[in-house]
Amino acid sequence: MTYQPDVPRRSDSAWIAMSAASQGPWAAALAGGAVAGGADLALHLLGGHLSVAGPLSFGLAVFFLIGAGGALLRRGHDRTRAWAQQHPWSYALVPAAGTAATVFASFLFLSGDGLFGSLWEGLGDGLGVLFLLGIIGYVARGVRPASRR
Repeated sequence: MTYQPDVPRRSDSAWIAMSAASQGPWAAALAGGAVAGGADLALHLLGGHLSVAGPLSFGLAVFFLIGAGGALLRRGHDRTRAWAQQHPWSYALVPAAGTAATVFASFLFLSGDGLFGSLWEGLGDGLGVLFLLGIIGYVARGVRPASRR
């Protein structure tokens, strides 16, 4: 089997996805996640439910969506972003895993859901981010294609 430099090996795809995602608007993602989590917390408090884990997990999911989705929609030329647009589901696995891990941890330590309930919440949010970023990747390929240079 010969190695083709344009086609990354399976182990390299996670590194390429992280490199592409690092170009996202992470300061705006932090602000958006904080606003979304704060709004969700306010809605929980208005409903009479004191819950921190739910709003925090919503804010984390929004954070990863804005940051990783924004990286796909940026202008300019970049090989890693071109790869991410050509492989949207492989790209979306990295932010989805980050979402799943952080949501799992927040529910495990901040709620009474236990291990399996926290795992369920983390996987659910991770799959949601995976699905939405996969769609954003397909849209970005048509709207703002990143050419390889």
